[in-house]
Amino acid sequence: MTSCLSKILFLHGLDSSRESTKFHAIDAKQKFCIEVDYRNLNFQTVADFYHESIETIKPDIIVGHSLGAYWALKMSLFHRIPCVIANPSLHPDFRDDYPAINEMDLDHDIPQIAYIERGDEILDMYEAEQQLEDYMQVQVMDGGHHRLQCPENINDLIQHLELNYLKK
Repeated sequence: MTSCLSKILFLHGLDSSRESTKFHAIDAKQKFCIEVDYRNLNFQTVADFYHESIETIKPDIIVGHSLGAYWALKMSLFHRIPCVIANPSLHPDFRDDYPAINEMDLDHDIPQIAYIERGDEILDMYEAEQQLEDYMQVQVMDGGHHRLQCPENINDLIQHLELNYLKK
């Protein structure tokens, strides 16, 4: 595999950062991760922050893990940018103001791919897989864990989007 030429915006998970192994595993010349304190910011504040960041960075692809995958789905739809999500948190429950991902968030024509490691000890990836499979390509790995045993697998999915959906 060759290094990704697209501009990638990585959205980290809850209590994570740009030091995430997922961010470092992305093989791209232009990749960005902006740290967000999800616990202390309400839904609308985070949404406004990500909208502004996307307008500034102008990514070609959004990649998100866990709660970052939740935001990747939201921002992908709003900004019409392809995304790759990994072990997504589709029903965040750490705050009361986060609506669950629903059919309206998923039923569209924007290219999105999910990477799921079923061995996630925090989130139910069988449920996530079932919710997502009618709307996007889902690549599943038996085993693994929430932090991702094989974060490098995301690169093949980024490359798939790059080759099939982006004009370069």
